[in-house]
Amino acid sequence: MTTIENKMKPVDLRWGVKIPMRDGIQLNATVYQPQDMPEPLPVIFTMSPYIADSYHEWGMYFARNGYVYAAVDVRGRGNSGGSFAPLDNDAQDGNDVVEWFADQPWCNTKVGMWGGSYGGFNQWCTLKEFPPHLSTIIPVAAAYPAVDMPFYKNIYYAYEMQWLTLVSGKTPNANLFGEFSFWTEKFTRMFKDHLPFKELDELVGNPSSHFQKNVAHPCDDAYWQSLAPTPEDFAKIRIPILTVTGHYDGDQPGALAYYNRHMQYGSESAKENHYLVIGPWDH
Repeated sequence: MTTIENKMKPVDLRWGVKIPMRDGIQLNATVYQPQDMPEPLPVIFTMSPYIADSYHEWGMYFARNGYVYAAVDVRGRGNSGGSFAPLDNDAQDGNDVVEWFADQPWCNTKVGMWGGSYGGFNQWCTLKEFPPHLSTIIPVAAAYPAVDMPFYKNIYYAYEMQWLTLVSGKTPNANLFGEFSFWTEKFTRMFKDHLPFKELDELVGNPSSHFQKNVAHPCDDAYWQSLAPTPEDFAKIRIPILTVTGHYDGDQPGALAYYNRHMQYGSESAKENHYLVIGPWDH
């Protein structure tokens, strides 16, 4: 089949699919599947704070290449219920999403995760829950708490508050996020006026309990460690993994920390099935 023919293959869409979590909150998903689907297929999904519609192109791609694909809004974002608390709910929610997909009649019980940045982080934190039907993860540019976000070598990024403003509320604040003159002025003012870093959220006009929680944990303590796999978790991994990062990727330290810790603690058979791609690209 030619590339043009493949791009014309019909796709069926399930919009507004609600996935129940263990606490009663429902996450929202947009599900893409091949129109001609004589039997259940593997499901690939992305959990993202950047709204399901931003993954439409990937949904069409995967559905046209023999998979069911789902773009899932994380808790509190897009059309999902609950409140968004970055990093805090993704492990249990990811586990529940995997198992819900595995139980659907259009899934053959094999479920994989794919996604980048925040969507790479939440693959690793889902994996440490070890959902029975998670078949693989493909984390791209995966952020690693306390390794490359929200600080690097214990130096916080002012960018963290810019990102938190992007994901404040239900939908992206993309125009404000991209107003670099605004952010440059605020960051410069904080520096020149010798203001405490913990006042940055007030300075930019977006008081944030999450930002305050972050700055209350200025080193790699138990809070950050609870968000990532432990050495014991790495030792228990049995599924194949593809790690992807770039030579110029700001989250390369995080992506390689996951990889290197798996190489340190993982079993020989699991390490042989963990593949690493590093290419000439940025985040």
